Amino acid sequence: MKYYIKKCKHQELGSISEGRASRGRYLFISKDERVLTMFPPLSEVQLNDSSVIAVLPLYSDKKVYCKFVYHNSKIAAPSDVKGRNEYRLYLNKELENEQLLFAADDIVIMRPVEIIGDNDDKQILYLLDLIKDQSSTLYRELNHAVGTSDIRHSRDGHAIYEGELPYFEERAEIRLQKIQEAVVAIDETVTKQIEQTDISTIESLFNSISFRDFVLVGYESICAVTGMVIRHKNLINLEVAHIKPKSHGGSYLPNNGLALCRDIHWAFDKGFFTINDNYEVIIHERITSECLHSYNGKQIRIPKDPFFRPSLDNLEYHRNNVYGLFLASGRL
Repeated sequence: MKYYIKKCKHQELGSISEGRASRGRYLFISKDERVLTMFPPLSEVQLNDSSVIAVLPLYSDKKVYCKFVYHNSKIAAPSDVKGRNEYRLYLNKELENEQLLFAADDIVIMRPVEIIGDNDDKQILYLLDLIKDQSSTLYRELNHAVGTSDIRHSRDGHAIYEGELPYFEERAEIRLQKIQEAVVAIDETVTKQIEQTDISTIESLFNSISFRDFVLVGYESICAVTGMVIRHKNLINLEVAHIKPKSHGGSYLPNNGLALCRDIHWAFDKGFFTINDNYEVIIHERITSECLHSYNGKQIRIPKDPFFRPSLDNLEYHRNNVYGLFLASGRL
């Protein structure tokens, strides 16, 4: 078994002072090839290329999505005198249980695991545990691994640990079992309550994480507009868009979501196009993009299960409040 070990540093955790972080919190990820092969590959050409990875913290019952970024301006934009050449995994409130959980000198253990779903869909999840007790045998063992690591710049707290970590694996097995049971429980609850006329009664079951998962399932991981998807191993170019934006009070119910490829998602959020009650794409008259106009008047992919189909109320909201939003910039 191979694990990535990272000892947290004061600076990358936002330089905590008086219980507050002075800037964003993240973990530096080593550029060592043995480490990077564990993570999604990122481009040296695309400026600050990024990917979102699914993390299973072994200390909570959540499945968390974290942003993995290659800050590569030193290579992709060499004219940038303050350019960077570093990988970061950004922390967020869900990963840290709504607190500043990660602290300097804590040790993080990570290992990717491939999960195969009922339809033979594969997903890479990243098991993660946080070791805080510096007096424990496990902490001392991992700290020794960091101190004797052959990874370049190991002073930044990087190490590869090859062997068996029974404590980690026992917790991982329990965690994986729990998440499978949780998915089944939600599925059963949703199936039971779909028949109710008031769909808002199940809104509390969904959050930003389950919203993404369920919408992708509803659209069978295919872009609703283009009908296509680019997939390579654990990489996929799909995102989930809110029809009624969350910032406008939109919900996390799956019928407020669309599975869209990245560029189409961006155009939808900017109001370059909208969707009518017949689920047909309407491109704004001020948009000249031939690519977008090729979808004008075409019906989007409609989920087979009515539960996932876009809410007509949310579509109306998008037409009235988001469609044409790009005009507010004064550039077009």
